[in-house]
Amino acid sequence: MTPAATRRKRVARSPEDRRAALVRGAAKVFREKGFAAATIAELAEAGEVAKGTFYLYFDSKDQLLGAIWEEYVDGFLRATRERLEESEDWWPTLDRLLRALVEHAVENAALHRIVYGSANAKALELCRSSNRRVVDLVGDFVERGARAGVFEACDPRLVCRMLFYAADGLLDDMISRGEDIDPEAVVTAVRELTHRGLGGPPERSGATPAAP
Repeated sequence: MTPAATRRKRVARSPEDRRAALVRGAAKVFREKGFAAATIAELAEAGEVAKGTFYLYFDSKDQLLGAIWEEYVDGFLRATRERLEESEDWWPTLDRLLRALVEHAVENAALHRIVYGSANAKALELCRSSNRRVVDLVGDFVERGARAGVFEACDPRLVCRMLFYAADGLLDDMISRGEDIDPEAVVTAVRELTHRGLGGPPERSGATPAAP
């Protein structure tokens, strides 16, 4: 059999499939080698494209890391929308969302460490932009609840931003330190702060609401 015959057959892929493969492959390379040590050649190989093809999709590995984070946030956004649209049983819905935020962050701790520990300003700005999408979505929900008389705050949207970044900052600090995270303890702390910040009934501030 000739060398040409044994060569791996190229499979035609759409631009979307190539980009998705680069994102998947890069996530694996970054986890194994770290952001700084990873090379464009390695990222291209992991995505099964030529090195030159890499630049058709991303200007740099920083932009690629931002795309990985955006995909991560998009997953959380989809789950967030589902939870916020399933009912307007305000406090139980918000509490379920807080739990999902914490659990999603803990499950993706490795990605958090890579993004916040290794990325440059450009990639971090992409991450901040993605986070703001989550904040805006939750803020809309909280603002509607305030108009319905459920949440009590002088500026519900501003308080919502403060609470999100407080929780995000806490999780980032715990993850970057390599701490063993007890999700239940974090959920309880974040829920208590949220209930206090949005005027939650005192008798429910430390309790886990029943599912509707």
